[in-house]
Amino acid sequence: MKPAWLLLISVCSATLGQIFFKKGVFVTGEITLRESVIGELFRLVLNPFVFTAMFLDVISTIIWLIALSKTTLSFVYPFASLIFVLVMLSARFVFLEPVPTIRYVGIAVICVGFLLSSLA
Repeated sequence: MKPAWLLLISVCSATLGQIFFKKGVFVTGEITLRESVIGELFRLVLNPFVFTAMFLDVISTIIWLIALSKTTLSFVYPFASLIFVLVMLSARFVFLEPVPTIRYVGIAVICVGFLLSSLA
C-alpha cells in the first residue's frame, strides 16, 4: 500500500479517536481529579468510548510508523495537519459545537499549507 493511503488511514483513525474521546468524557462527565485520582482515571479508561479511542490511537500510531518507514518525514508530517481539519469539522457536525469564522479561516490556511507541501 502506498504511504499516502496509509497516512490517510492513520489520520482518519486519529480523528475517530478524538471523536470517541469526546463522547467518552461527555458520558463520564467532567474530570476533576479532586477525589480519588486513580479511581477517576480507572473509571475513565474503562469507559467503552475512551477505551475505543485509545485503541484507535494505537492503530493510528502503528500505521503512521509503517508509512514513516516507507518515505521521508518531510512527506509524512504534513498529514498530521489534516487531523486538525477533520477534528474541527467533526466537532461541528457530530457534536454540533459552534465554530467561529476565524477557525474556518485557520483551517483554510492549514489546507493551503498542506496542499503546498504535498506539491513538492
